[in-house]
Amino acid sequence: MIVTSPEDIRKLGSIMVVGAHPDDEVFNAGGIMAAAVRNGQRVACVTFTRGELGVRDESRWPAANLAAIRTQELDDSLEVLGVPEHTWFEGYQDGECAQADSEKATRELRAAIAEFKPDTILTFGPDGLTGHPDHAAVSAWTDAAVTGLSVRVLWVALAPEQYEQFREADSRANIFFNIPTPPLVEAEGLAVDLRLDAELTELKRRAFEAVPSQMEQILAARPFDRPGEAMARECFVEAHRG
Repeated sequence: MIVTSPEDIRKLGSIMVVGAHPDDEVFNAGGIMAAAVRNGQRVACVTFTRGELGVRDESRWPAANLAAIRTQELDDSLEVLGVPEHTWFEGYQDGECAQADSEKATRELRAAIAEFKPDTILTFGPDGLTGHPDHAAVSAWTDAAVTGLSVRVLWVALAPEQYEQFREADSRANIFFNIPTPPLVEAEGLAVDLRLDAELTELKRRAFEAVPSQMEQILAARPFDRPGEAMARECFVEAHRG
């Protein structure tokens, strides 16, 4: 049965969100995490890089300091959402995950999964959603790490009408990393189609505001003006392994 309400999020049990960069977590699943915390579910995030290449305004967020800036921003955004558990993996460079030691990454992620014992993992699919190679690498590492484990894996997705609502934000902030069109999934193909209520929309907006180095341009397009649309909608599909 498709998950469509904050109450339905209980069906996901304990949740781990796996990201490549600090802000992947809140962008992909900020509302889901906040809903789960509100429900009393356990939620944790793991992040592979510090996002040190994500320079949007050198005068305000200089490259030399960006890793530390984004580290603090993620701490601040997760605090807004009420998520207390977060793990950084060390030794992974922004933009270079595809060249990293995949066996090491898989081993470290598998150890984090074994420690947390999530019922559900939320992460990127093989397309990386935005076309970013770091996202695709994290998807592959997650797929390898859960081999033989009893855990549900869901991949972030976009519905066609949701993408249309993103167009202005994408034009301002290059969300989709120069790919012509992100992969789109019709509503009937979704496992999670959560339209955030007013409270969750406000929490996710505030979590975005805690990440100004990355989210300022997106926020300028007002993606939270309408609850249940654009950034106030979160979609995931079941992972498919062949």
